[in-house]
Amino acid sequence: MEVSGNLVPLTVIKGAGHEFIPLPQGENATLADFHTIRTKTESPAHFTSGFYKIQAGPQRPAHYAFEESKYVLSGQIDILDEATGITHHLVPGDFAFFSVGTKVKFSTKSQGLAFYAVTRPVRAPHPNLQGREEDNKSKL
Repeated sequence: MEVSGNLVPLTVIKGAGHEFIPLPQGENATLADFHTIRTKTESPAHFTSGFYKIQAGPQRPAHYAFEESKYVLSGQIDILDEATGITHHLVPGDFAFFSVGTKVKFSTKSQGLAFYAVTRPVRAPHPNLQGREEDNKSKL
């Protein structure tokens, strides 16, 4: 593969779907980090993306020390915002943005799946999503 000048090749993750993300034994929610980079912006930071999967069960508290955005892909994810006391019912197509200091509780009456992007490094790469980066030698 020929790389021109200072251009950096695109990274493509093939087949990183929710079917590869089982819930841990005894848990009703999980994170599945699958890609992270160290940004080269003005203030370098990590940028990580993955999936959030939740099923009916106990509320899952989160107190944010990083920024995050979640985009709901399927089901419903309920988020209690502890700052306002309002519970937001997110469905496919809804976004939620979390700032440093946001404190919430996640829940659902059925199940929900969201894609997320966060400004933190990978916590623990999800084993079923590792090794899915497309070979840079591939051509259309």
